[in-house]
This record gives sequence, C-alpha cells and structure tokens, in this order.
Amino acid sequence: MHRSPSSRAFTLIEMITVITIIAILSGLILGIAGLVQNKGNRARAEADKVALSGACEAYRTDNGGYPQDSSAGSSVTDTLDPRVNFSPSSSSMPSYASTSLFLYKALTGDQNANGKIDAGETAVKYAAEFFKPSKFNADFKTTGIITYISDPFGYSYGYSTAGLKAEQDYRVQLQTNPNASRTATKGYNPTFDLWSTAGSTATTNVDQAKWIKNW
Repeated sequence: MHRSPSSRAFTLIEMITVITIIAILSGLILGIAGLVQNKGNRARAEADKVALSGACEAYRTDNGGYPQDSSAGSSVTDTLDPRVNFSPSSSSMPSYASTSLFLYKALTGDQNANGKIDAGETAVKYAAEFFKPSKFNADFKTTGIITYISDPFGYSYGYSTAGLKAEQDYRVQLQTNPNASRTATKGYNPTFDLWSTAGSTATTNVDQAKWIKNW
C-alpha cells in the first residue's frame, strides 16, 4: 500500500529531532576546532619562547648581559614582575607591551620600531628569522609601527628582568656587607623571565599555571 503525499512529509517531531542532532554535531565540531586551535597556539608560543630565549642568550654572549632597561628609577624590564603583573591587557605601567617593545629593539637594533633598519640605526641579528609582521601587534600592517611582540593568542609577550635586578642589588650589597640578605623575591629567574599568558587576561594568578613560561 502506498502512502499519500501528506503522510510522506516530515512530522514536526522529526524535524525538531534532526535540527537538534545538527546543533549538537555543530557544537561538537566547534568545540574540537577550538581545542585544536588552542593546542596549535600553545605549540607556536613554546617555539617562540625557545627562539626568543636563544636570542637573549646570544645577546648576553656579545654584550655581557641580558637585554635590560637601564633607565634609572623607571626601568620597565626591572619593574614588570610576573609574580604580581598577570594581565597583558592592563594599561598600568609598566605594561607587557613596553617590555616586549624594549626586547624587540634590543634584539634587532630597530630603535624607532618601524620594522626596518633606517639610516643611523645599527642592525643586530639576534633571532633575525623570527621577527616578521606576523610576530607583531595586529595593527602593525596598517600603522607601520611595532608596539609589542605578539604571542599566537594576540597579546604581548611578557619580558622581565626583575629577578636579575634583585640579584644585582644583592651582589652590590655584599661588597660592603657580607651579611646582606636578599630582598623580597622578585621574578622567577635571576636572569630573565619570558612568558605568554596563553590568552588569559585575568588580573590575578588564577590562570598562571596555564602560562607558557621559561621557569
């Protein structure tokens, strides 16, 4: 017996069931895509960390020390501290961007941060293959000005010499006071700290365990 045309049509319940299944599958696909993208971003950030750390070590070999802002009383790299400064989007000084920009200038010689070496600037080639437009702030292509080294999540890398400065101050004190003690802990390494917050903009350390970092 043949069904009438009206009986061969989808019922409302069947249509709702199909739509529900499609929605569930779409959600699963989007969720998996998000996980894959996050994993890829973390892998790229790990590679960036290795490249930038290697460049800092090469810089130290040639210059006798790591890139460190020498501005008396206002050193951005000595002041930014990953123990207390958690958000790359914070506008308070020193910002992640200011330390990241300092690192870029030190490793390239591009003092006006326009992405090239101009007359009067001396090029240095630490991680020369690393620095390209995709590694800079998102608006670099339109503004032509570098404001920070960007991690794969779109935020600035953090770079700090707070631990190095604390160690330097301690050694200076030892010269006149053999019993000198270290000040409250700053930074994590007595050399430099380099990290990505992996997309977190939390102003507390709630997400710090997820950071990609060199400590």
